[in-house]
Amino acid sequence: MDCLASGSSLSNSIGSWIRSADPSRSSQGCASPDSVLQSGHGGKDHNSPISLHSVSITMYNTTGLVHREGVANEANTIALLNALNLYSETVEQRGGTKLKEDAVAGNNKISIKRKKSITTGSFDWFNTTAHNDALGDTFKHFLSNMKELRQLPTSIRCDDEFISKMRDSFNALCELALDSLDYEDVRAILLKEFDSHRDMDVVINATDNRTLYKFKVEQHPVVKLLEDGASIVLQGGGKSSRTIYFVTAEGNVVDCGLRLRVTSNNGINAFLGNSKANKNSSVVMKLQQDKVRNLIDNTNADFYNY
Repeated sequence: MDCLASGSSLSNSIGSWIRSADPSRSSQGCASPDSVLQSGHGGKDHNSPISLHSVSITMYNTTGLVHREGVANEANTIALLNALNLYSETVEQRGGTKLKEDAVAGNNKISIKRKKSITTGSFDWFNTTAHNDALGDTFKHFLSNMKELRQLPTSIRCDDEFISKMRDSFNALCELALDSLDYEDVRAILLKEFDSHRDMDVVINATDNRTLYKFKVEQHPVVKLLEDGASIVLQGGGKSSRTIYFVTAEGNVVDCGLRLRVTSNNGINAFLGNSKANKNSSVVMKLQQDKVRNLIDNTNADFYNY
């Protein structure tokens, strides 16, 4: 754990710390946990298996592991793409926070996804702060108070009850943000993420059946739905996510497996300054792809066994 053990009681410690640090301030000078919440086809069959150099990943108990696994997966998948000669030019790794593509082959941009199985789980299309304007001022009060709460003694910031209250407050704000989203903002986000990258290749490496699935972004059903002006409906009971449904002009409801999330990138402990791995945390929007098997079918993806 990043936090030191704490046996202090919140009810006694927060107020006394504020008074001892600055006698001129009342206990109202520092936000309480409750006050933080108040705010505004293919089918190419390759029978010969390809031997790849194994990438060993050391297991760590904090953040960073997912990124390292992702980089290792990209390297392995790039080796597969080159061994299978799926592109006329050598596939080279790219990636980084400023690029959508994980690899390129000449002028071809490639996004790489790893799935143990295409029948379970999901993957992310984006995980970014770039669309936070759509959230308005929902988190303004929360983020302002986080700066102040980071100054509290470690014994208070690491108190389980305190952390739990902060997490509940943040989750409630995530729910409020999703319920307050303007659907035209959601449309604009989807257009930016899909239409502007429609020529990019998506390669899904399914490790259980040793198969690569490949399709272009423009083959995703959402591209045509947006072009046709389908209405957008967000539904779901979770605090931090909503399924995106599309309603066509004919009144048909279409589920592309897209789920929108509002969450944090590094968790509540990083917000409070408790994390050794991350200095801080940010509010992010994530677009998640569920029902990967259906997506592969609907895009008529090419597949390559290895």
